[in-house]
Amino acid sequence: MLETIRSLFAPPLSAETAQGTAKLAWLVRLRWVALIAQLGTILPARYFGLLEDELLIPFAATIASLASLNVATWLWLRGRPQAGQAHVLLQLATDAIALSLMLGMTGGAWNPVAPILFVHAVLGSLLLEGRLSLYFFAVLIACLGGIQTLAYIPRGLHGKLVPPEILFPAQMLFSFVFWILTAWLSRTLTSLQSHFLVLRERKTRIDRLRAVGALAAGLSHEFATPLNTAQLKLRRLARNHGLEGDPDLETAAEALTRCGEVLKHMAGSQLDPDGLSLDDVEIDLLVEQVCRSVMQANPAARVKFLATGRSPRTALVPAVAFSQAVLNLIDNARQAGGEEAPVEVIVSRHAGVVDVSVLDQGSGWPEVVRRHFGEPFVTTKPDGVGLGLYYVYTLAGALGAELNLEDRTTGGAIARITLPAVSAKVSPTAAVDEDPSPAAARAGAMT
Repeated sequence: MLETIRSLFAPPLSAETAQGTAKLAWLVRLRWVALIAQLGTILPARYFGLLEDELLIPFAATIASLASLNVATWLWLRGRPQAGQAHVLLQLATDAIALSLMLGMTGGAWNPVAPILFVHAVLGSLLLEGRLSLYFFAVLIACLGGIQTLAYIPRGLHGKLVPPEILFPAQMLFSFVFWILTAWLSRTLTSLQSHFLVLRERKTRIDRLRAVGALAAGLSHEFATPLNTAQLKLRRLARNHGLEGDPDLETAAEALTRCGEVLKHMAGSQLDPDGLSLDDVEIDLLVEQVCRSVMQANPAARVKFLATGRSPRTALVPAVAFSQAVLNLIDNARQAGGEEAPVEVIVSRHAGVVDVSVLDQGSGWPEVVRRHFGEPFVTTKPDGVGLGLYYVYTLAGALGAELNLEDRTTGGAIARITLPAVSAKVSPTAAVDEDPSPAAARAGAMT
């Protein structure tokens, strides 16, 4: 019984049901409670002289009309329609007008229960958004004005009225305060719910990726030995039968080598968030070292490193795994723009995060990569495996970071890793504000 009563007042925060439909169903439940309460006020109102005989029938007819509307709305909702904000506005406005009519018959704004109308200010700001919320607030103000100017004053209130010039501004103030506070609370709850849904979706995706990772690791282990055996047999066949230059055997050997490389990439691209060892790492120094290693290994590569500002750029990362992620992004950038095209790597800190951006001069991110972002084996390169970007995405998710793909306005693509920064402990005299201007940048240009 207690749970049933609680369910009547449970807020409409359903992720599975359309918000408009959930809100309308909640209003139907609340209206049944309100109708019972309105019926219960008839005898006390009669006893204290607030409801006179000639107005009893119109008062009861108003309650009956609301009950009919509630039944009709309930039957309509059983058909599982997609109710919108306009339906909620119509229902709330009907409730406010009907309540104002009943108050108008029993003393209007001077009725002791008149503040119940302020509850509608709460409901309107909670259930409606944007302009519709403002429209309903205007309806509510009109209702307040109506119960001030058009109310019937029964005998039970004669000689007991507060002056309208005091009562009306006070009630408008209460209504406005209720509406403002509840609108703020509603927006906060909506934002928290959206954030929760995003986190739940991210967790679901990470769980799926970990499942794919476990499967890939298992396949790598199971296929490694048969592939090695097949390669050895092919080489033996070529030696025994003098077929070292046979194109068919060379093609088969290349295919087996390719399979081995794919399995090696698969085995090395899986990350277990629970198994990562995190350290306070100066990201700019680590990334600069990765850029230099690329230059040393590929003399033709042109990589320009830039660290903007003077603030410490420190984050909690696994140094080796993060270096591999940056290396994957640089390799992608070099392949997109050409072996000799310059690649820019920028490390910056702002608003409590550290950004590592890799910029190329290619043709931008392909649509297939954007559409399947975060999935393994997605590539547009003829000899690509499709695991480099997937590795970076998985590492970012394991670190609570973000990987964003953007296109440059001047042509080319940007891959940006956004990491939560670690605040450095510095003395007050050494603390300086970050200057993001190019003149304050520390740059190491490697061409």
